[in-house]
Parts: sequence; structure tokens; C-alpha cells
Amino acid sequence: MYKVFINDKSICFTNKFENCNQFFNRLVLNFFMSNITPFIVDLLYKSDKIEAVIIFVDDYENAFKEFQASFKIIKAAGGVVNNNKGEKLFIYRLGKWDLPKGKIESGEEIEDTAIREVEEECGIKGLTVIDRLDDTFHIYKLKEELVLKQTFWFNLKSDYYGELTPQINEGITAVKWLSIEEIEDKVLSNTYNSIKELLIANCY
Repeated sequence: MYKVFINDKSICFTNKFENCNQFFNRLVLNFFMSNITPFIVDLLYKSDKIEAVIIFVDDYENAFKEFQASFKIIKAAGGVVNNNKGEKLFIYRLGKWDLPKGKIESGEEIEDTAIREVEEECGIKGLTVIDRLDDTFHIYKLKEELVLKQTFWFNLKSDYYGELTPQINEGITAVKWLSIEEIEDKVLSNTYNSIKELLIANCY
């Protein structure tokens, strides 16, 4: 399954019906053509009732490729950073808890991007890649143009316990290590759905 987020709504490409059942107010389409992409996106931006559009087709991989072809693609990488206390590293930006991430520079390997962005946004050192997590996709407007952002995520580890420094010029006002209990109490109710799903899939 591929899931693309538009704010707190979703477009899902799947061939398994059980993936449709997680949404209460949904529109299920048993076909896909690239020319209906603008309709789907506009519907989710404007509708107060529909929370997801499900593209339920056998060849969902090809349907997703056709969907992607309708957008300018921006690629980024970031990390879920763990320390020896079982805590995870979060940034606070624009009123929400988030994970550090950023755009991949030309010629840069995605693992290198993830480490660089976490270091820049959090002021942390000594990062090691443990493994790769699932990618996330979301659509947003950039100078009135709709773009599709693919973020490559990595499970990272660090034994750094020095001072953390938020990258203020990127709108980050706090960087904190949070326990699983604090994640459940603070983060899951005040983060983006893409981040919430990533955390739930990898924290428990």
C-alpha cells in the first residue's frame, strides 16, 4: 500500500480491502487514470466530510507511479533518533511536534542527508544509521504549485548527551528527548498524521 497525506487526509493505493476499513468517511475508486488526479486532490482539500480516497486496484504500484507523474517531486530524508535511555529526539516547529528532516542536496546519498539534517536541526552529534524505515509522502503547496514530497526515513542512534540546539532559522523552537510515555502524552495528539503513523509503526 502507498499512502499520500494532504494535511490530515489521505489518498491510498492498495489491492487489499482491509486497508480500506481504517477510514470511516471514504471514497473508494476501483479504477485510476492520471487525469483524475486533480479531482482527487481538490476533493480532499475542499471536502469537510471525506477523509480519504482509496484507489482499490490490482496494479496499485503502477497506479501510484501514474499519480506521481502529475507532480513536481521533492525528495527529503530524516531520522527517528534513539538514545541509550530509550528516548527519541523530537523538534517543535510551527506549533507541532515533528521529526528532523530536510531536502536532499544534489549528489547526496539519502543516508547522508538524514544525518546532516538531524545534525543541523538539532545540534546533535555522533549519529549512526541502524536501519531504514518506511517512506512517507505528502502533498502541499509551494508558491501556489502543488508538489509531492517523498521523505526517506532512517532509524538512527546517538550516545550524545550534550546541549541540543534548535535551528531557529528553520522555525524550530525546541529540541527534546522524549520517552515513550511522553510521546504518547504530548506528541501523538499534536503531530502530523504521517509522523504519527511512522511513530506507531516503529515505536511499539
